[in-house]
Amino acid sequence: MFKRQRSAHSDGAGMTLVEHLAELRRRIIISVLALALGVVVGFYYSSPMVQFLLRLPGELVYLYPGEAFFVHLEVALVVGIVLSSPVVLYQVVRFIAPGLLAQEKRILQVGLPAALLMFAGGTVFAYQVILPLAYRFFLGFGTESLTPMISIGNYVSFVIRLVLPFGLVFQLPLIVLLFTSIGILSPEILVKYRKYIVLVVFITAAVLTPPDVISQTFMAVPMVLLYEVSILLARMVVRRRKARRG
Repeated sequence: MFKRQRSAHSDGAGMTLVEHLAELRRRIIISVLALALGVVVGFYYSSPMVQFLLRLPGELVYLYPGEAFFVHLEVALVVGIVLSSPVVLYQVVRFIAPGLLAQEKRILQVGLPAALLMFAGGTVFAYQVILPLAYRFFLGFGTESLTPMISIGNYVSFVIRLVLPFGLVFQLPLIVLLFTSIGILSPEILVKYRKYIVLVVFITAAVLTPPDVISQTFMAVPMVLLYEVSILLARMVVRRRKARRG
C-alpha cells in the first residue's frame, strides 16, 4: 500500500469523523447557496441572454404558454452553474486539501484555473464556430413545401446540448497532461491505444450531442484533434522530465 507523508501541522490533522462531517456539511451549504445565488442572478439577466442566443435564428415560436418561461429557467440554471462553479471548486479543494501532498496541491493550484479557462474556450469555440455550421446545415434541408418552424425551447436545448459539452471536451489535453506528469500515462500508451480512443470519442460524442450524426461528427473531430494535441503535450512532458534527470 502507498503511504503518504503529511506534515504534522496539516489543517486536517486530528479531526474526528464528526468534525469532518460538519466541515463537509458547511462546504455543501456554501456551494448550494452559491448555486442558488447564481440561478437568481441568471434569471434576472435571462432576457438579454435569451436574446443573445437568438441572434442566429432570429425570430422563433413557442408551442405552449409556459415554454418561454421554462426557457428562461433553463438559461438561469446554466448561468447559475457556471457562476457558482469557482466557488464550488474552491470548497471541494479546501475540503480535500489537508489530505494532499505539496505536489498535488501545486497541481490543483495550476490545474483548476487552467480547467476553467479551457472550459470557457471550448464553449466559445462551439458557439462561434460549431453552432452556426450545424444550424445552417440542418436548415439547408428545408424546401418550398417544408418550412422550418423552430420553437424556442427546442432551439435553446439544442444550443446548450451542443455548446456545453465542448467545454468538457476541451479538458482532454489538461487531463492527459496531468496524468502524464504523475506517471499514469505515457506517449507510448496514448499512441498504442489511439484507435480505441477514437472509437470511444465517437461514442462519447453520440452521448453528449443531440441525436444526429452531424452534431456527433462536429464534436468528434475536434475531440480527435485534441487527443493528438494531448500526445504532443505528453511527449513534451517526458522530454522535460528526461532533461531534468540527465
